[in-house]
Amino acid sequence: MKSFSKMVYPYVVWATIMIIFPMLMIVLYAFSVEGNSVLTFQFTLQNFARFFSDEVLPAVLWRSLRMAFVTTFICILIGYPTAYVMAKTSSNKQAVMVLLITLPMWINMLVRTYAWRGILSHMHMSGEIKVYIGMVYNFLPFMILQIYTSLSKIDPALITAAADLGADDRQTFRRVIFPLSLSGIVSGITLVIPAGGIVILHSQVPRRRTVCPDR
Repeated sequence: MKSFSKMVYPYVVWATIMIIFPMLMIVLYAFSVEGNSVLTFQFTLQNFARFFSDEVLPAVLWRSLRMAFVTTFICILIGYPTAYVMAKTSSNKQAVMVLLITLPMWINMLVRTYAWRGILSHMHMSGEIKVYIGMVYNFLPFMILQIYTSLSKIDPALITAAADLGADDRQTFRRVIFPLSLSGIVSGITLVIPAGGIVILHSQVPRRRTVCPDR
């Protein structure tokens, strides 16, 4: 067991460099004066004061969070039944379904988003609904795969034992299957909410015009 635990070290190093370090840099820039380098760091709370005193940015933030939570909720409603059906099929069909779900992810997200933008531009619906469609399409595979992984790891003996004890299908799902799949739902939420919120927030922040001086 100790020899296998050493295999975690490369992942820890990768996660530290690619995830933890960038997040710490974001926190550092949030409390620093614009244009500072790490060597000449100057602590300030002016960035937060400017954010909350602005008329646009707080409204954009709360709207983005609301849309991120709604997107995550829709992904759960669609993703859980899909993952449940996948886990119930044979292994050969599961491989095909996983391939079909992951196949669109081989294409860059920006390309897929612009493709949906071209499709939805000819449809008469509100812009917010179009954003929901694009966000659910981009992040639904993450939710499905996480829930599918947790469902496929459930020991079939537990379901058989529940049936032997007199539980019907509904009781088995409510007391055995669903509690054991909560880890997959939580993992899917942690993937969908942050990514969805960042993308929506970036798309809604107004671009400030820069006036070029006359030459």
